[in-house]
Amino acid sequence: MDYVCDYIIKNYIKNNKNNKKNDNNKNSKLFKIIEIGIGYHFNVAKSIAIRENINLIAIDANKDAVEKAKKEGLNAFVDDIFDPKLNIYEDADIIYSIRPPRDLQPFILNICKKYSIPLLIKPLYGETPINDLKLVNYRGNALYEWKGVEL
Repeated sequence: MDYVCDYIIKNYIKNNKNNKKNDNNKNSKLFKIIEIGIGYHFNVAKSIAIRENINLIAIDANKDAVEKAKKEGLNAFVDDIFDPKLNIYEDADIIYSIRPPRDLQPFILNICKKYSIPLLIKPLYGETPINDLKLVNYRGNALYEWKGVEL
């Protein structure tokens, strides 16, 4: 899954003017990235979270997974995507999810649409995307993306 981290860094973090290190401005904005449905797979989140000026938040409905994520050093919260605590998401710069069940994807997309937040989904192999997501072939891997605006 290193390509998910790589894609986010190259296409979102490096291109974000707010992510430049600026020691003179202590109020500079952290780049907020949210992984929804982290489960017990922390590699991508940890690879992103170690970068400067990143506030990575891991979300899962499973309390045990969230506690394990916290023990791994991640900023993690329990949330139910069917009835989300919207304040968690409202100022995110990108939301991503790795292999979320297809029935959860519309709920994730609804949060993104509410706040015009880009969405990146790494689907299960062979799974077709929900409406509004566009296929991105990144280094031979399928990712589905919503850019954060209605076309």
